[in-house]
Amino acid sequence: MKKIYYSAIALATVATLTACDPCVDEKSWSGEVVSKETLEKGITLEQFAFNDETGEYTPASDGNFIKFATNPSKVVEIYYIVDGSEMTLSTAKANGMFELSPARGSNPTQTVYFRTKEFDGSSVTAQKDVTVKVATELAKEMAIICSNAGTKIWKWDANGGAFWGNFGYTPGDPNGFADNRDGQWWGITSTAEFADQQQHRGSDAVSGDDDTEAYMVFSELGKVTSFDRNGNEIRSAKFQITNYTPDNKHIFNDVAWSEGTLNIKGGGGILWPYAINTGGMQPEELEIVRLTANQLILTYAAPGTGSWSEATFWRFKSDSDQEGAIAGYDKTGANWTWDTSFGGPFWGNAGYHAGGSWENQNDGQWWGITNTAEFADQQQHRGGDKVTGDDDTNAYMTFTPDGQIKSFDASGKEIRSGKWSVGKGVTVNGQVRNVLNTSAGSILWPYAINTGGAMPEQFEIMYLSGTQMALQYAAEGTGDWSESTYWRFIKK
Repeated sequence: MKKIYYSAIALATVATLTACDPCVDEKSWSGEVVSKETLEKGITLEQFAFNDETGEYTPASDGNFIKFATNPSKVVEIYYIVDGSEMTLSTAKANGMFELSPARGSNPTQTVYFRTKEFDGSSVTAQKDVTVKVATELAKEMAIICSNAGTKIWKWDANGGAFWGNFGYTPGDPNGFADNRDGQWWGITSTAEFADQQQHRGSDAVSGDDDTEAYMVFSELGKVTSFDRNGNEIRSAKFQITNYTPDNKHIFNDVAWSEGTLNIKGGGGILWPYAINTGGMQPEELEIVRLTANQLILTYAAPGTGSWSEATFWRFKSDSDQEGAIAGYDKTGANWTWDTSFGGPFWGNAGYHAGGSWENQNDGQWWGITNTAEFADQQQHRGGDKVTGDDDTNAYMTFTPDGQIKSFDASGKEIRSGKWSVGKGVTVNGQVRNVLNTSAGSILWPYAINTGGAMPEQFEIMYLSGTQMALQYAAEGTGDWSESTYWRFIKK
């Protein structure tokens, strides 16, 4: 399926339009300065819809693909305004086609501006109103990279190894490369190491992204912007994701390697956008080896690069989209069950305190349940609640992106349901934690320990990755190392 995500994409170079002839500018510029009124009167527009399945353009009154022509022929720059900024739709053409796809929630009627550039430095700007179709939801890949909120922060993945460097191209299974760094030769692991690698930027004087505290923001408007550690903008560019097929990876050197392509218009935009050992070259097409709620791995190899020849990698992480990490990006949502994988209890009590790591442990743990049989001796914790079925390691719960949660027993029978959301949370001894808000009793075994069946509605998120989640509850006013309850879940 063809998907295009430049917020504003000039499509005058489209080779064929099934439902209409391609526009080719065959007129030379006359050199005459026209008035605003003449320019406006001479602009003609036709709108088309594009069918992803057939590749056809068909006339549509609210079509997002707009064929334009000027008469007299005038080279124009075409743009529209978003939050006070110009978003370019087409440049340096007298006729052609552009795409206008406003962000979700936008007014379907948009004003499009046509600006000439004259020899004497002056310009004339005309405008036209068009009504286009506004998307109600993001495509999955855009929801992942931008979040369903529309913007998402990505940082260098500086935990556990190099985040930019070189490797032997297509060394084998891309999961081995992503998880174990198979094929990696060398890479930068810290801010200090950037200092000795400035030659890779070539003559580019832009700096600030050579820092592990730098970050970039992807927007559903089709723009990626990089910032230094203090929030100063470094660079920006338009982007699109094409050929995204994670379940049918693209073949390079006989290896099923990439999920799709991240296209950066003009190069740049992302953090440290240089291909290694190229004197500062900034690729426009990057292979997406992995794209999840919290991990983005990109690679670049020049066309024709053979297996195990030099290529460049970038590794980024994000913790700014916890809703996506919990519910995923499909309408059906994500299923979570009890986490019996890490070798410890999945429900129990612990000493409540700030700090600590919950990735591979229950920090401050006192006691906990490790299997279905042990639930049988802990039924007192449910108090008077008669709902059962979640006291089984094969029980599970489903979170959906629209804020619904349902719990099911091992056979798939619904136990209970409710609503959920992520909140900007609580502060514990100076440490800020986000919280998972739920309807009381909607998660698996929803009881605070030793409370006779109390069902909290707010849980501190102690750890959340693409596959694991650790929650904790302590009553308001609970002191350091006093009793708290924890839950551990894993994606099913």
